Amino acid sequence: MTVGVAQGTTITQRFLARARDQGELVALRRKVNGRWEEITWRGYADAARKIGQGLLKLGLEKGQAVSLLSETRAEWAFSDMGILCAGGVTVPIYHSCLEDEVQYILKDANARFLLLEDLTQWAKVREALPDLPQLEKVVIFDTRDTKTTTAAKAPFADEPKVMTLDDLLALGEDEGEVRAHYDAAAAAAGPDDVVTLIYTSGTTGNPKGVVLTHKNATAECEALAGAIEVGPDDVTLAFLPLAHVFARALHWLQIAVGYQVAFAESITKVVDNMGEIRPTFFAAVPRVYEKIHGAVAGQINALTGFKASYVPWALQTALERQARLAAGEGPGFMNGLKLKLGGPALKKLSAGLGGKVGGRMRFFVSGGAPLSPEIAGFFRVLGFTIYEGYGLTETTAATHINTPEHYKLGTVGRVVKGVEQKIASDGEILVRGGVIMREYHNQPEATAEVLKDDGWFHTGDIGVIDEEGFLKITDRKKDILITAAGKNIAPQIVENHVKTHRFVSQVCLFGDKRKFCVALLTVDEEQVRAQLTADGVTPPPTLAELVKLPQVRAYLQQAIDEKNADLPSYETIKYFELLPAEFEVGDELTPSLKVKRKVVAAKYGDLVDALYAAHGG
Repeated sequence: MTVGVAQGTTITQRFLARARDQGELVALRRKVNGRWEEITWRGYADAARKIGQGLLKLGLEKGQAVSLLSETRAEWAFSDMGILCAGGVTVPIYHSCLEDEVQYILKDANARFLLLEDLTQWAKVREALPDLPQLEKVVIFDTRDTKTTTAAKAPFADEPKVMTLDDLLALGEDEGEVRAHYDAAAAAAGPDDVVTLIYTSGTTGNPKGVVLTHKNATAECEALAGAIEVGPDDVTLAFLPLAHVFARALHWLQIAVGYQVAFAESITKVVDNMGEIRPTFFAAVPRVYEKIHGAVAGQINALTGFKASYVPWALQTALERQARLAAGEGPGFMNGLKLKLGGPALKKLSAGLGGKVGGRMRFFVSGGAPLSPEIAGFFRVLGFTIYEGYGLTETTAATHINTPEHYKLGTVGRVVKGVEQKIASDGEILVRGGVIMREYHNQPEATAEVLKDDGWFHTGDIGVIDEEGFLKITDRKKDILITAAGKNIAPQIVENHVKTHRFVSQVCLFGDKRKFCVALLTVDEEQVRAQLTADGVTPPPTLAELVKLPQVRAYLQQAIDEKNADLPSYETIKYFELLPAEFEVGDELTPSLKVKRKVVAAKYGDLVDALYAAHGG
């Protein structure tokens, strides 16, 4: 079925047009009591209306902030569109944010209302209510308290500022004056009105509120609709946090082109839900693809007999052919012959991966952080292309993306429709166009640092544009390491390369002003435990004990040696230390799973210093 982009200069106009024109088509799916429930576009719009009208009855006025603190779920989508149609501004907060971060955002955005997921999230603001006088009402989606009996008193029963989502929906049932107010507010929104404040992940210091308008959001929709071939017949599984601009842009794209979104039960249920939903495309951050790659690599490693050598050989043959094609060379006679011999193994691997993702997958999309070319190449030789893109919160997500017509492995694609690009004299990537934010909220000096009078936005990323217009990211401008010998090292490239090994989960590289590089590693616990068991060693119960085993140390040394062989000597990891815990979102990782270098350095700096002290660095 082919339906064009919904008409309108604002997200609200496009949402209402979609609900009017395709009201009986399924828009959303969610699992309720073990069964998938379908929600039509009309049902979606009705739920949004009740929430929006409820907020209007509570006193919401045009341009005022309403925060959303929840994991990705149907209620998030209902609330977002209800807020916007009522004339408010949605201010999402990552569900992984700690109490002080939540409170900072609520204060900075001057949020009058807060809609949150459950009692766990309620606990983050309960004690801080006296310090948040502007916060007039807190609405809780799920009020079940699993820690007490059903007869127990609700933990918010005596708090006049709290109400349940059911209460808000009931308040919004009004069909009279407030309905007319809602309709008028939705129609009155203009392209320059603010649609959202999205607070940056905050790899350094407090997060900044990025001000995005309806014009920004619709420009991004136009860009994505011209690059990603999706429509009402497509289905995707959503699990990325809607507080992140990548997921939010896809949320707006769904409204624009009308595909179906199923909400994953949880991140641990993503693979199971894929088998049930059978999506036609899927978007994720690189860590998800790294985990899939690691799982398949583990399965290959566990093969015995003839298959133990045949399958890796077949895979390597396919990767070599891909490398030749990417370099503009022909497949070569011998490579072509070997590829035919390895075909059955590749076909079986492809079928196995296809079965895991539901059997209908047309393509994947990756964003939020750099994707290793090794991971992209692995998926592509198995018949599944990952279209990697690039963008920032400040650019309303993608400014570049690979597409079926224009794809180059190892790049983030070509610039999208409506965006200009250039490289500054110091290698920084600059972009300009309708997707560029209006400003940082209440931070004119910070805005002036990155957004110039001529409209060029300074991304802070270093990259190169090849002769065909494809952009390759090398690193963050502020992350570049300069060794004592004066060598410049882009740490993300090294880290992403090392993370492709199945035993490695996360890497943080150090080497600035040092003689050589060292690294802190976290292990892929599942893969390491499986290898220990295969080697006849009973794994200890905790990760902290696991990383102390000499066998595990040997596994990781082998992994580092293998990956170092592909790097120039000055980029190689000379020594490493294994950490006793995985990096956590909200601590060492941003919600998009990027490493917070300063946090890691502050937390584990003694280990880094010890490595250099022990080896004369």
